Amino acid sequence: MLNWKRKNLMQVKLSILLLSCITACSQDNNKTMLFERPGYLFPYQLNEPGRTWKMPPELAEISGLSCIDDQRLACVQDENGIIYIFNLKSGEVESKIEFSDDGDYEGIEVIDKDAWVLKSNGTLFRISDFLEKKGSVVKKFSTALSGKNDTEGLAYDPVNKSLLIVCKENPFLDESEDKNEKAIYSFNLESGQLDLKPFLMINPDTVKSHTGKVSFKPSGMAIHPVSGDIFILASVGKLLLVLSRTGEMLSVIKLSPMNFPQPEGICFSPDGKLFIANEGAGLGGTILEFDPKN
Repeated sequence: MLNWKRKNLMQVKLSILLLSCITACSQDNNKTMLFERPGYLFPYQLNEPGRTWKMPPELAEISGLSCIDDQRLACVQDENGIIYIFNLKSGEVESKIEFSDDGDYEGIEVIDKDAWVLKSNGTLFRISDFLEKKGSVVKKFSTALSGKNDTEGLAYDPVNKSLLIVCKENPFLDESEDKNEKAIYSFNLESGQLDLKPFLMINPDTVKSHTGKVSFKPSGMAIHPVSGDIFILASVGKLLLVLSRTGEMLSVIKLSPMNFPQPEGICFSPDGKLFIANEGAGLGGTILEFDPKN
């Protein structure tokens, strides 16, 4: 009888502990989920990374990443014209591809056998057959964007066969007055030309209505491989925005400084795993992996 009571008491304690954990997670979600459109369910639990990798010193300033396959990510950092192939299994850089001189490189996107790299002044680099050391050919594309726009995010749009570029600073190509908005531009891969009209504009008042006085400056961007929704990362403001292709706000998430001290890069695997990279911020860079919710 005594053993039976002890067993029941233990089960009750475990149930209470489990309930406390669930409640705590729910409260954390309530604190971080600043907005979620009715009918939309944000597909990740950002306070629970599945895996975390600490970057080697050469990637302490990691600024962009893109999925190659289920074992490797292509990464850039904001000082050197080098693509770093990071192996998720070994947790190490397995190879490097030099494509240009030193500079401020902010985004990378792998499309088939080619890698596209974005510089903060709006310049794009296409590294053809980038994994073939002897066969790689680098072509540089100047765009109408410049350093005043501070281009920081790059994403492949398979619907329009284009690259989307998000600006951290000035949203316009001219000297228009309203510089608080944030713009996304489209670069056509077939013509090699930038569309001079923004693909999407992000209204700062819409962001502020969900965040209060928190500023918002994009630092990375990726398109979800299943839904096609646009995920925009912001290191300044510690936010993650999810937009539909028409620009409708779907979700606004406040990022925890504990997991995201300086979030700069974002990408997805084809099966929907989410990767977010943090620059060092004095602690060393990291990559966090998040599985989709069941």
